[in-house]
Amino acid sequence: MILKLLLDLPEHQSYVRITRLLGRTLLEYLGVIVKDIDDIEMVVGELCANVVRHSRSSDRRFQMTLEYYADRISIVVEDRGTGFSFKDVPEVGTRRADFEGADRIGGFGLELVRLLSDHLEFHRTDPQGTTVRAEKRLNYITQAAADEAVHLSKSGGGGQVVMGASCGRDV
Repeated sequence: MILKLLLDLPEHQSYVRITRLLGRTLLEYLGVIVKDIDDIEMVVGELCANVVRHSRSSDRRFQMTLEYYADRISIVVEDRGTGFSFKDVPEVGTRRADFEGADRIGGFGLELVRLLSDHLEFHRTDPQGTTVRAEKRLNYITQAAADEAVHLSKSGGGGQVVMGASCGRDV
């Protein structure tokens, strides 16, 4: 592993953008191709937005972890909400309640995540909540960038950054 970024965040919409931008910035620094960066930014944003929209955890927080390897990235989003069952998820493109009680057409997020990821899995988080892991293979702008990623992973990479935030101020 090259780097592990762990964010502990409030379940608030303003933090979704931060998760997307941090992931994007790290991938740009590593020299990953733009298409992969765009796909990963979308996956991160959709998974985090789902937590904000649906989790309803008692502590109103979630964790998002990005694990960078030379050949792939692993995105893990974990909440302590009520959890869900796929049989209870409304069909894609159907009406559902929005944040403030209004109706919206939705259900596209998880399907988009599935299409953009190379691997996607959901697990029940004990004693409650959901953990989602999405993985995507990485392609690099140049062979030199790919070689540098391999070098970083072999030379002790494994750096870890842990960040937390509170919802007491504007973002």
